[in-house]
Amino acid sequence: MAIQNSSESFLGDVLDIAKIQTGSTAEQIQKTVALIPNTLKEDAALAVDIVDAAGLNDLGKISVDADATITSNSSAKSTADATNVSANSSGLAIVDGNFGLNGANDLGTKSTEIDVKSDAGLNATASTTVKASASTSKGDAVSLASIQDSAGIANIKDLDVGGELSAIGKAANIITASAETVVNASTVDLNGLPAENGAQATAELFGTQQGFNAQSVDSSSNASIQGISSLTNSATASVTTGDLALAEGLAGTLIGANLDGIDVGGIANVTGQTTFGNTSKATNVEGDAKAISRLGSADGLISKTDSLAPDLGTTAAFEVSSDATIKGLTSVTAGATAETTKGDAVASSSATNINGADFKGTLDIGGIGSIAGASSFNLSASANSVTGDGPNTNHMGGAQAFAGEKLLSADASNVSATNINALSSFGLKGINGSVTSAVNDTGTFGIDIASDATLTGTAIGSLNADAASTADDATAKAGGFASLTGAIIGDLHVGGIAGLTGGAQLTSSSTAKNVGDNLNGGHDALAASGLNATVTGLSGLPDGTASALQSFIDVASDATVTAQAFGTLNAIASSTGGDATAKAGNSSSVVTGLASGLDLDVGGVGTVSALAQGSEKASATSVDGIADADAGMTLVGAKNLNFDSNSDGTLTGIAKLVATVDAANIGSADNDALANGAFSAIGFSGLLIGDLASINTAAGVSPSVTGHADVVGIGGISTIKGQAQIAGTLNAESVSGDAFAGVNDIASMITGMSNVILNGASDGTLLGTASGAFNTNAIATGRDASAFSSQVLKGIDQLDLQLGGNGGINAIVNDTNFVGAQSVSGNATAVASVNAIGLDGGDMHIAGNASIMSTVGVDSKSESHTIA
Repeated sequence: MAIQNSSESFLGDVLDIAKIQTGSTAEQIQKTVALIPNTLKEDAALAVDIVDAAGLNDLGKISVDADATITSNSSAKSTADATNVSANSSGLAIVDGNFGLNGANDLGTKSTEIDVKSDAGLNATASTTVKASASTSKGDAVSLASIQDSAGIANIKDLDVGGELSAIGKAANIITASAETVVNASTVDLNGLPAENGAQATAELFGTQQGFNAQSVDSSSNASIQGISSLTNSATASVTTGDLALAEGLAGTLIGANLDGIDVGGIANVTGQTTFGNTSKATNVEGDAKAISRLGSADGLISKTDSLAPDLGTTAAFEVSSDATIKGLTSVTAGATAETTKGDAVASSSATNINGADFKGTLDIGGIGSIAGASSFNLSASANSVTGDGPNTNHMGGAQAFAGEKLLSADASNVSATNINALSSFGLKGINGSVTSAVNDTGTFGIDIASDATLTGTAIGSLNADAASTADDATAKAGGFASLTGAIIGDLHVGGIAGLTGGAQLTSSSTAKNVGDNLNGGHDALAASGLNATVTGLSGLPDGTASALQSFIDVASDATVTAQAFGTLNAIASSTGGDATAKAGNSSSVVTGLASGLDLDVGGVGTVSALAQGSEKASATSVDGIADADAGMTLVGAKNLNFDSNSDGTLTGIAKLVATVDAANIGSADNDALANGAFSAIGFSGLLIGDLASINTAAGVSPSVTGHADVVGIGGISTIKGQAQIAGTLNAESVSGDAFAGVNDIASMITGMSNVILNGASDGTLLGTASGAFNTNAIATGRDASAFSSQVLKGIDQLDLQLGGNGGINAIVNDTNFVGAQSVSGNATAVASVNAIGLDGGDMHIAGNASIMSTVGVDSKSESHTIA
């Protein structure tokens, strides 16, 4: 393998030119070592260890006329330990590959095919331990512990079993790297320029690690298949006096089970599981410290389109004749810690994709189906710096911590040579089939289950960034542009009763604290959490991913759909001599229970429950600088849902938010305190239940049958509830500057339900509730105090309704709005504005008795006090 230069490597020349090939002769290794620059080679300690292992490797065709048991375990250990006293030290421990069972790579000329006429047991495990260490008292220390590729079972073209199949593929690996120096060398790089010296430790999965990988698996009877991938990374770099301590824990691709095509003639139990733990720690006394934890992708289960489907007699990538239980599980825990006394500290913990179960091909189950996908992650970054004026002239900006944050330009340059992508995670994902109409559901569904079905997708994530500096800037960012979705469903057909659940939860926290130095322009504290992040419980496939058509869910009997999304965003910033800025979300931070793109057709009783719930806290405190706290979030219970039920239908959409924004400037400097909020919540937005061709439809909602006769959406009793609620507290206080609290341009929007079309055959009850509770205060001692708070509330906005029985419509709006402004020596301005409407717009026809009620209660008050 070629050891590639990490983008963060200050001794990258060593890693870039150490093109060590597995199985190299001593002469070849000696020639390679000779390429290492003099900065490392002179009087240096160099330890290199290379391993390549496989239990079963490069197999061809295996044919067994009876039962077969195939077991293979490969345990590989690579250790490189280099120590020195007065010169450089380098330890390179490399595992080019470790496989339990590794089939033929070249499928064009040779392939691994296993054919067993009766029952088969297949169990293969790869376990790897890689450890590299380098230490010196005076000089540079660099260690690399690396795995290129590893798998329990990999590169199987065809596994064909005539009886029952039990197959387990497992890869469990540990990578550890440590580097330590007391005083680094003063050297130049290959170009003769001053080099960054110190200690670097890199623990890296360079390529791919898989539990079970097969292109085709065919079992005539029952089958149990497990793919397990587990990786633990640890990198530690320590310097007493040196330019840089750099610790990197890096991983490319991890997959539990990677299965192109499966055909099971009986009952199937398939599980793909991935677990990843990553720890990076860099410490320095006089110099910079940088800790990087980075993951490319982690997937529990991937099922791709099967190129061999015609050979298996199926058009599905994943086909089970009887019942099936399928699980894809992924768990990621990663932390980065950077600490220095005199210098800059940068810590970054990032991942691009963390997913549970991903069906890239169609799934066909002939019996009862239970499908679950779950992803969970916890990413943390901590940076601590006392002073930012270390010996390194490349000033990185005090203490910087990034957790699950999309980084571009200046921020990324301190972490990586390239931009860092936004974090994306989902629990369960299924593709679109070829179905083109919810009314005429001909074609192939992405997921087709003949009997009862339970589908569950969850994505739960926690992000935490903590930055602290005494005399320099402190920056903490978490969750910028992050995207979490519980379940993403293309086309789904269920022949019996269906239970579909999608849940997502993001908790993002950032804390930045510094003392700063106001005499030198001030050093600031910035904390940002969840800016432009999206959290969605259940969604159809967005346009362009597989089909521009809407995703269809067709259930022959009763269906229960539950979609829940939770977003918690916290940002805390405090500074003594500089500005303090805290941003917890913005108007583009969106939490949605049930997202756009779903068309639900239920043959029995249909129940839909959608919840979007958010919590925000932004706090900024400064003594001699500006204190700026901002919070924003948009919440939608359910959006643009098409629903049809032959029997009763009950739909509930709820959006709830609690937000607190505090800004305080307590020093003598003439600086302001700003507390801003931008909030929106709606229970139902765009709900189409049947068609009302004779009634002008609501703006933005298109009937599925345009120009035709009315179509009943709910054949039994209709129950629709939409609820939205926001509680906001905003406080700004300044001793010597202005104080502003409230909204600048846009009022907070709170709507129970909007743009609803319902054609119900029998009785119907609709309830739309909007409630708000706002408390906004601005207090200034030396200058002006201004407070503004504005809300627009509607219980029901635009309802087009037709009921064949009795109808009850109830719209409720409640709002309390207090705005206060106080100033000792300046102006005090308090403005409160509320626009509240119970039921606004629409056409209704009710065949039976009707009860239409609207209740609006508003308690709004503004107070201003000034002494001057």
